[in-house]
Amino acid sequence: MMKRSFGAPAALLLLGLACCASHQPKRPHEVEIPKHLPTAMLYAYAAPDGTLTRAQMEAGLRRDFDKADANHNGCLDDSEIRTINQERWKLDASTASPLIDFKQNGCFDFDEFAATARSLFDQLDRDGKGKLTAQQLKPGSKPPQAPGSQPAGSGTDHPKGAPPPGNPPS
Repeated sequence: MMKRSFGAPAALLLLGLACCASHQPKRPHEVEIPKHLPTAMLYAYAAPDGTLTRAQMEAGLRRDFDKADANHNGCLDDSEIRTINQERWKLDASTASPLIDFKQNGCFDFDEFAATARSLFDQLDRDGKGKLTAQQLKPGSKPPQAPGSQPAGSGTDHPKGAPPPGNPPS
């Protein structure tokens, strides 16, 4: 009879399992923001601090429309729409919002051009103030810290009316 040794294969198996077990799972605060958020179409119009007002968005949309309107007649024709849609597809792939002549009148006007961005802005502007914060545009992003401020949990936060930590009540 022949004896089989399971020592070497068992050692390899244990070594493989140990390597797999060394990876720690991501913590909730390390979750990555998706690359192509639906709000990406609004980023180009935002201020450097990440906020966006309705007026900023409308001005940006008007600039983009005027740039796309090659013959400057206030209507985008099929070839102008096709060019924009191809560019949007290259930039955003499956999350791109294509331009469609919903009025089916052969004239893709500014209101049709701006409709998707306006609708998205309205959905995000729940309080109706006409201004979106950076966090509304990029959900999951960290809010900006004011210069000289300390992050939450740094020991400077305490309930209003309560003595700061380390000072006994008088």
